[in-house]
Amino acid sequence: MRSKIISLFLLAVLLLATPLQALAQEQGQDQPGVQVTDTQIMFSFADLNTTEMTLRSPLTVERLLFSVPPNLRLVSGSFIINYDVLLTGTEIAKIQEVGGVFGGNLFVKFNDVIVATIPVNTSGSYSQQIELPANAFTLIREDGRHILTFTFDSQVSCAYDVNAIVTLKGSSAFDLGYESTSPTLNLSRLPAPFYLQDSIIPDGARVVVPDDPDAGELQAALNVMAGFGSMISDVYDLQLVSVGNLTEADRAKYHLIFVGLPEKLDLLSEVDFKQPVAGGTFSGLPERARDDGILEMALSPWNPLKAVMLVSGTTPQAILKAAHAVSTARVLIFEDPTLSYVSNVQLLSQALPSVEDFSLADLGYTTQDSGLISGIGVTSRDFIFYAARNQVMAKDGYIDLTYYHSGLLEYGAASFSLYLNGQIFSTILFTKETEQVTDAHIRIPPGLLRYGENRLEVRASLLQQPSCNQDLSFDPWLTISDQTKFHLPITEGVAPTTNVPRDLKFFPDLFTGASDLGDVAFVLPKTADKWNLAGQIAYALGDAVQPALVNLAMAYADDVPQEILNNYSLIVIGKAADLPIIADLNEQLPAPFDLSTNTASERQLQISYRIPEGQHVGYLELMASPYNPEKSILVVAGNTDVGTAVASSALLLTTLKDQLAGVFAVTNGTQVSSGSGLSPFSIVGEAVPGAQAVVTPPSPIPATQFTRPTWLIPFLAVTGIVILLIALFALIGAFQRNRVRRLAEKQLTAEAEAEVDQKK
Repeated sequence: MRSKIISLFLLAVLLLATPLQALAQEQGQDQPGVQVTDTQIMFSFADLNTTEMTLRSPLTVERLLFSVPPNLRLVSGSFIINYDVLLTGTEIAKIQEVGGVFGGNLFVKFNDVIVATIPVNTSGSYSQQIELPANAFTLIREDGRHILTFTFDSQVSCAYDVNAIVTLKGSSAFDLGYESTSPTLNLSRLPAPFYLQDSIIPDGARVVVPDDPDAGELQAALNVMAGFGSMISDVYDLQLVSVGNLTEADRAKYHLIFVGLPEKLDLLSEVDFKQPVAGGTFSGLPERARDDGILEMALSPWNPLKAVMLVSGTTPQAILKAAHAVSTARVLIFEDPTLSYVSNVQLLSQALPSVEDFSLADLGYTTQDSGLISGIGVTSRDFIFYAARNQVMAKDGYIDLTYYHSGLLEYGAASFSLYLNGQIFSTILFTKETEQVTDAHIRIPPGLLRYGENRLEVRASLLQQPSCNQDLSFDPWLTISDQTKFHLPITEGVAPTTNVPRDLKFFPDLFTGASDLGDVAFVLPKTADKWNLAGQIAYALGDAVQPALVNLAMAYADDVPQEILNNYSLIVIGKAADLPIIADLNEQLPAPFDLSTNTASERQLQISYRIPEGQHVGYLELMASPYNPEKSILVVAGNTDVGTAVASSALLLTTLKDQLAGVFAVTNGTQVSSGSGLSPFSIVGEAVPGAQAVVTPPSPIPATQFTRPTWLIPFLAVTGIVILLIALFALIGAFQRNRVRRLAEKQLTAEAEAEVDQKK
């Protein structure tokens, strides 16, 4: 008994000490991160989120990718690799006797240039500095990333009982020299130069609109924000600002994307565009392009190391064309990569044909070109297909996948997964049997399909089985046959927007029913800070949906067209008093607003809270649209402008978003309290520091006659008997276990006494 108490005490001490120890270790760690001087960039593998790489005999290949901002060009430098070697096996001594190299060789390549060959002969910890020649800095990848490749070749393991492991440590580090240079301008390579994947130095951009944009201009800017969210799909410093709020420091620090009519953006005359802007108009604009959207790039006159892009036209409709083109990330260029005219945009039709059965071949994919996935590591291939509105909610849809693969895969570890619109729904392990043509019948879970474009991603983890056969190809592969078939049954009478429960925790899925976001509209006041909040939410929607083309709508709160009210889900942002639409919806909201104070009054609840003066509070409220019950309305509001920003952060920051639930939430920026709106108690006091409870007498309830159901008394009696029986059985079981324990102890005592007597 004493030992158990001591053990429990030690466990408690350990559990209490562990967080303190972890905190101390975290505070004591030296994590300088990326260091940049005027000519040098220094960073470690750990800064690239690579804590270690493990290479095993007889053959392993590992790669590391990174990029630098487009205004920098690497020209010289070196890196140090810190690594451990572990050699095991029964025949190590035998090879040593004959002077053999029994560990193998570590080959190091930078951008496909071999920069080092390191013998691996003995166990231990090592450090090796590698100088990089000038020709190693020539980029070989279209995405602008540098690639460092380690190949560990230990073929001696094929002939002898020798195993070798090389572990590259995260403390390995680069020290690279760079030159400042102007970024390459090419509209077809978006999101570059504004963003490059795996950049070791954060970059940023500003989407700039006029101080008084009309709804079309602001709608175009939101579509640009969502388009970049789709292209980047990562955290990026992209903000939407008005030209009046764009400071001189911002002009020099950031890439700039201007969206609007040229006469409202005076700064454009300072930019050396191919299609110049002077006096608020396009100079020398071809007559045939008068109604076209205009896209062009140039170097920033405020910082030649940054880029400027213009999304414009001579009318708001033309600007929308240009914004739609940007959102696709596939801008078509001709003679000049910095200029493109957009004559027409084909938006997603409001009525798509319902095709129940089709194959990849029917969609235009071929086994030879589209179906091959190859290369060591994680690689993927996308297949696009369309679903009509009456197919989105189908419960019996499926995919008959036909595939085959290389025989060099590491069975038991290598696999591939299927993702539909970013959601994983099936994982298949490779086996010896699946090397031959294999059919897999995979059901499509309800709720994953969207109206319009759908993306099936086949993501393969092609881990290769180490091979001692030098004649075999080192690149494993998976082939998806074009005979793969889809079955999307037609379901009548079910609205596609009802596939996600109306709950805040399901944001943004509530607003992703259409593949182009074409059923979502923002309702905003005419204040620039709220435009940026809308831009951040649009960016998140683009990231979530990955649309091929973005078609968000927008209206000002004092003039919302009936067509938008009837056909769109609405995201309403701002203080309640600044949003005339709130006055129309107020009594139907989960917590109506006091329009004089911009606070959610919660007057129908039994306990409400008085918010301390000066406290910024954000509100999120979700409801079915009274204009169209198939659509939703999300209100992002606050008692102050800061409170509104706090409310939007609850939708965007993971730490706050994970706390959302129900149809009403209150946040102070660090806490979130959620409620269904039906509870008789307020939730404000949980989230607002210093809030004072004010007890409100409940509203009188009309007297109603209650008739006791005839089944109630028998139900209670049976329930009571069942509870008593369960308690009785528990007591009997405990008594029997206690009795057995006592008998066992007596038996052990008797046996011990008998053994003592026998020894005497």
